[in-house]
Amino acid sequence: MTRRTSPAPFSGGRPASPRPSFRRVVPVAVAAAALALSACQTQSPIQTDVPYVAADGVPVDLGAVQLRDLVVISSGKDKAGVLSAAVSNNGGEAQRIAFSVGQGAPVYAESPAHSERRLSDESQVQLPNLPVGPGDVVTLNVQTPTAPAVVVVVPVLKASGYYASLAPTDAPTPSTTATP
Repeated sequence: MTRRTSPAPFSGGRPASPRPSFRRVVPVAVAAAALALSACQTQSPIQTDVPYVAADGVPVDLGAVQLRDLVVISSGKDKAGVLSAAVSNNGGEAQRIAFSVGQGAPVYAESPAHSERRLSDESQVQLPNLPVGPGDVVTLNVQTPTAPAVVVVVPVLKASGYYASLAPTDAPTPSTTATP
């Protein structure tokens, strides 16, 4: 004796399952993932579109004279600080650059016409008695005769690593011996 079961309801050759087919879910999941991942770009701008200073110091533009990577090297608070920067002068005449802290007396550096050089290559340009120490910032007034004064906030670094050779030297002291 053979037992007969009733035939399954006609479903057009597909199983009559309440779950959606795997073939339908995968494309929808892939599209949703692509949409979600592409939205990350709207919240994070491309880094190369954002200008930034890729150096320890700050840039200063004084007309034909430009300073790049301007920093002060010092060994401590109330001690001398050496200025370090790359200086370029695109003008046809030499320029005298004045640096001062607050209302203090300025110190000077020369920039020959049509030149590029390090600020402290020939001799150190020192600021006496910095009010801050390494790891802090100091406000400098920078000016040339042909450009208005620029006020910049400059980092103060200690003389180590790349800046080890720029440690402030002692100021010359007057001779105590009389010359005949």
